[in-house]
Amino acid sequence: MLNLYYHEKDKPLVKCDDLTRISELIADHSITVWLDSTDPDRGEMDLLATEFGLHPLAIDDYFSAHRRPKVEVYPGYYFIVAHSPTFSPVTQEVGVSELDIFVGQNFLVTLHREPSEILTRIADCWLKDPKMLDDGAGMLLYDILDALIDSYFPVLDQIEDLLDDVEDNIFTQGSKESAESAFKLKRGLLVLWKMATPMRDMFNTLVRRDQPLFTDRTITYLRDIYDHVLRIVDSVDTYRDILTSAFDAYLSVISNRMNGVMKTLTAITTVLVSSQIISGIYGMNFKYMPGLGWRYGYPATIVLMIAIVVGLLFYFRKIKWL
Repeated sequence: MLNLYYHEKDKPLVKCDDLTRISELIADHSITVWLDSTDPDRGEMDLLATEFGLHPLAIDDYFSAHRRPKVEVYPGYYFIVAHSPTFSPVTQEVGVSELDIFVGQNFLVTLHREPSEILTRIADCWLKDPKMLDDGAGMLLYDILDALIDSYFPVLDQIEDLLDDVEDNIFTQGSKESAESAFKLKRGLLVLWKMATPMRDMFNTLVRRDQPLFTDRTITYLRDIYDHVLRIVDSVDTYRDILTSAFDAYLSVISNRMNGVMKTLTAITTVLVSSQIISGIYGMNFKYMPGLGWRYGYPATIVLMIAIVVGLLFYFRKIKWL
């Protein structure tokens, strides 16, 4: 589905159904054109390539899967790949929604494979108040990227809350479930890191003042988003460091617990073996052994074994092995 909008200065934003007018509209630099498409097929992409003058390599790049965020500079326009995250507190998995953007001085093309709530909301806002489009497509690009970057912060807040719970469980329980939750969060943070880190480089390219596509005002706004991206990268790095420390703490807890178990088993084994030594000696059935003929030998032996057991139990309790 292709949605075409265009805006002339001091006039409302107009939705146009005639896609063959695109090249005519962008030829007039006083008009700003925005085309939004959900899951376009090859035929629709060929139409866009013809009307907007897009490079075939950029078109092929759209159909490639698993791309990292980036910006590629073509004559007269940029090709931008950006990602927004989703997060499920139940599965603790981070999802990725990709947005591909072609932006020139007076046109912007947004491509996505699933309906985008962000773009729907922005379209409604611009239909009501298109004045900022007087500066060209740069301010529309800012509005889209700003909303996209803002979508990271709720995800980071949810991860931070879960991270606090995981830390508490590791130190208080040290359970297997805590470790599994930590592993899931670590995978999610790795996904966020792979999304946010390249976008830092992407915005670094967009805010260069030697690029002729954007006005100084637009670059100032984009620089504000760049600061947000740096905050996201710093937060992700911090959370990854916290998780690494949590894993080290988990291993320490497990190791200490294992040491405690080994101490208890060692104490129990020592107590049992001490009695077994005495009973074993008197079970060897030799004819001549001290005490075999003694009338009180059996009860004395039992009392001796009980005394040894009680003494060892008292000793191990004192050194906190039991």
